[in-house]
Amino acid sequence: MPLRKETLIDRITERIIGSDDFNFTYYLRESLMRLPIRDLKNLAYDRDVHILKTTANTVLCLEPILYGGGAGDKVLVVFVTNFSKCPPHQIMYIIAHEFAHVYLGHYDKTRFMGQVSEEEADTQLQIWGFEEELRREKPDFPHIT
Repeated sequence: MPLRKETLIDRITERIIGSDDFNFTYYLRESLMRLPIRDLKNLAYDRDVHILKTTANTVLCLEPILYGGGAGDKVLVVFVTNFSKCPPHQIMYIIAHEFAHVYLGHYDKTRFMGQVSEEEADTQLQIWGFEEELRREKPDFPHIT
């Protein structure tokens, strides 16, 4: 029986550690639902993504990091964000952007190249259909058309 999107999304959301934030979980699921199933499989199985969710008074997202060395990829995405202070388009952008970094392998510091990696992540967002969120969040970036 083929995997369904909902099954893959459940696998990822079961790996949230930390703050029980309904708003975050809702927008995480909404963001992941927009990804193609092959990319969800990559995040859930190949990248073995886990999420650490905390809250703070400021909006800050840390880049994904690789942990559990030698055991295959295990990527921890850390969100130190008070999403209750963000509009929906910004929440969707932040979540999708960080998952684009994971999908593109930017957690491997030998593959992360600063601004180039940021542009690659935003290009991946366009491929995934987050053009509106990207346009509203990054209006001054010259690489966005």
